[in-house]
Amino acid sequence: MRFVRASSKWSSRVATLVSAVVAGCVAFSSADSQAQVRAAGERHFIEFRARPSTYIGHTFIHYGRLDPSGRIVESQRVGLIPEEDAWKGLVFPVRGTVREYKDDTRLPSLVIYRRHLTPAEYARVVAAVRHMQAREHLWHGVFFNCNDFAIAIAQVLGLNHAPSLMPPDAWVGSLGMLN
Repeated sequence: MRFVRASSKWSSRVATLVSAVVAGCVAFSSADSQAQVRAAGERHFIEFRARPSTYIGHTFIHYGRLDPSGRIVESQRVGLIPEEDAWKGLVFPVRGTVREYKDDTRLPSLVIYRRHLTPAEYARVVAAVRHMQAREHLWHGVFFNCNDFAIAIAQVLGLNHAPSLMPPDAWVGSLGMLN
């Protein structure tokens, strides 16, 4: 969606009306999605997480299955990790992989955006992660980083998201605010 600056009172009112309708549709589809989760009996979740790291931080996802009381019974953590010197990756692309990194469980998350998923949404996330794990990646601090990986997963779910050039904690926080 493009945003155009309103040049008159009439166009400003139309823009306000369109924004209200879009916000209502997003809220309705989210409520509908949550109702589907409860009706299906299966409970799944995804968390977009940001944690500290040696450099600017790291964004990764944590997803899985919940028991009826909401406790995690099965889960995975994955993100795009540079497999070579990350300092070099600020200038030149370096080899990267989609996997769990030891610090994803060792270091505390600074920001977490959790979302319940329908079984169909969960299947799409699992398929997207497997597809990305099967491919070779280049990691670059500016052009393709851990936020870009999280954006690809957010797009699979139809989520609104900010651009990738943000610190991970700001990016995850904005994801929560936009959805």
